[in-house]
Amino acid sequence: MPDPEIKQKLLGYWKSPRHAYLIKSDGIMYMLPRKYATTTNRWDVKGGRFYQDGGACEIVTLTDKKFVYREIGGHGTTFTLIRGTKEEVDPD
Repeated sequence: MPDPEIKQKLLGYWKSPRHAYLIKSDGIMYMLPRKYATTTNRWDVKGGRFYQDGGACEIVTLTDKKFVYREIGGHGTTFTLIRGTKEEVDPD
């Protein structure tokens, strides 16, 4: 899948067992709920890899409902995010 298509598919609300996120086209990934959010990460996609705050990650799975990625190097931690709605992950 080309990088622009990957980027488009990543935009929106995602949740994990511990956190929820809003991935925006401006290259910022917000930890939610946003009104209390103090954590943001820069993100990008280059050469089919997902970069979070400069760290490269392998995209394991990317569908309309599920995003699984694994750190390259370091601990090699795998993260799983499930697509959510604003109401689910960032209530007012």
